[in-house]
Amino acid sequence: MRITCITVAAMCTAAAVALAGCGSDTPSDQHVHEGSDDHQVIEPLSPQQIDADDTALTAMQMILSWQPAIDESKADALIRATAYLGGDLLAVAESGTRAEVRPDADWQQWAASKDAVAATCVRADSTPAAPAGMRTLVIDLTCTQTVLHAGGRSTRLTPQLWRTTVTRTDDGWRLTDYRYQQ
Repeated sequence: MRITCITVAAMCTAAAVALAGCGSDTPSDQHVHEGSDDHQVIEPLSPQQIDADDTALTAMQMILSWQPAIDESKADALIRATAYLGGDLLAVAESGTRAEVRPDADWQQWAASKDAVAATCVRADSTPAAPAGMRTLVIDLTCTQTVLHAGGRSTRLTPQLWRTTVTRTDDGWRLTDYRYQQ
């Protein structure tokens, strides 16, 4: 069966006419809002479902994200990360006591302004290589905090290097230590 250019043109024209009939009755100068302004909380993956890198990334993003107007101290962020913690970090988070955490110099200003601080982390090139099958890994992360001002602006802070330690448990990887590097 041979299809000619005229047949193809006729089929395209018919399709265009059919699609034009599927248009909206709303005049083109009026826009209909069909979305939602509901803010949905995106739950992080379960610690049992993620690898060592994602455990370190998720935990550190939670630990370095603060709500100074609501949080008593940075320790509240550590408590929010409890599901991703192990060892001494988990013991501190579960103790119910507030660990002595040095407040950020801008904490009071952020609290008064109702600002929030959100962190994003990526694996750093300085991460040491580890042999396959290791149950404890060191993972370096570059974390950048952004101050989300109540007025809608944001201020990106200087990226920081953190050295993390994650340990494999029967229930998945857990962050067991972190140290500021630079």
